[in-house]
Amino acid sequence: MSSLFASSELFDLIEKVEKGERLDRDAGVRLMSSHDLLALGYMANIVRERKNGNQTFFIVNRQFDYTNIHDATMFYGTMKSPEERIDHLLKLRDLQDQTGEFLSLIPLSYDPIETVLEGTMGAGTTTGIEDLKVLAISRILLDNFDHIKVFWIMLGPKLTQVSLAFGVDDLEGNIVEERISHAEGAETNQVVTKRAVIHMIEKAGRDARERDNLYRVLKTD
Repeated sequence: MSSLFASSELFDLIEKVEKGERLDRDAGVRLMSSHDLLALGYMANIVRERKNGNQTFFIVNRQFDYTNIHDATMFYGTMKSPEERIDHLLKLRDLQDQTGEFLSLIPLSYDPIETVLEGTMGAGTTTGIEDLKVLAISRILLDNFDHIKVFWIMLGPKLTQVSLAFGVDDLEGNIVEERISHAEGAETNQVVTKRAVIHMIEKAGRDARERDNLYRVLKTD
C-alpha cells in the first residue's frame, strides 16, 4: 500500500511504520510539520488496526474525567511549535516505557473545565485539520499506548467519525442509556445515548464495543 504514497514527502516514514519500527524525534517533527494529512491518516490507521482491529470502544454512564489515572492527557492547543508537541508525546512514551501505567492517551485542544470559549461557535483553539493531525501523530508515535481516545463533545459527531480513520479507537463523554435520556429529555450537544454512539461508530465503518474502565468488552450488540 505504501506505493500509493510514493510521491509523499513522508514515504520513508510510511515504510518504517508498515514494518513496525519506532519513529524518533526528528521523524515526529517531520510528521507534525507535514501537510500530507492522508499519509498521516494511513500510518495512524496501520497502528490502530494493528492494536485494536476494527473495534471502537465507548463507555456508558461515566462523566468525562481527564484526571483518570489510566489516561495520559495532552493539552496541545497551547503548544505552538511542532517541536513542543512532539517533545510532550515522546516524554509520555518514555514514561510509559518505564511504568506501563497508562491505558490510553486523550489529546485535548484545551482544558474543558477551565476554558470558556465564547463567540467561537464551538471551534475552540485549533482547526479540525490540526485536531486530526495531532490525533494521527499521537497514534503513530505512541506505539506503547493501547488506545487513543477523543472527547467527542469537543470534536463534534462528524469530526469524531473522521477521527476513527486517524488513529482513534475510543470515544468518551456523557454517553447514557436510552432510558436515562428519555427520563431527562431529548439528546443535547452535551449528552448522547448509547444507541446514537453505536450508530455514529458503525456509520464510520467501525465495530462498536461497549467497555468497562479496564477495556473489557461488556456488550457487542
